[in-house]
Amino acid sequence: MSEPSASAARGLDRDRRAADSTRRNSALQSQRESRDAAIEHASDHRRETTARRTSAAERARAEREVSLLEMIDRLLAGGVVIHGDITLAVADVDLLYVGLRALIASVDTVERDLVGPLDRPRST
Repeated sequence: MSEPSASAARGLDRDRRAADSTRRNSALQSQRESRDAAIEHASDHRRETTARRTSAAERARAEREVSLLEMIDRLLAGGVVIHGDITLAVADVDLLYVGLRALIASVDTVERDLVGPLDRPRST
């Protein structure tokens, strides 16, 4: 048998490179499709989770819908204490001190929980 001619060898080499290129392109395409499917799955999962959270939040909001008047009534019935301190200092020298202590509650709440009826005489 005779050796293939140079042009036949180039043709075989070209065919081999084309086949290799086709295999690489096929593998890359398969990887892209797999990646795209994973991204789509993650996006779907995120959308479903967000929809569940939103619907749960909407249900809770609908069940607990409170008007401003009801909210103030609840606040005054329970009472709120606000306590804060602010110190303005430069080079470890206190220049200004502001202390805030406030009780926000209805008179009934204060009478009931803190001091008793206000009309009773104080002991001295």
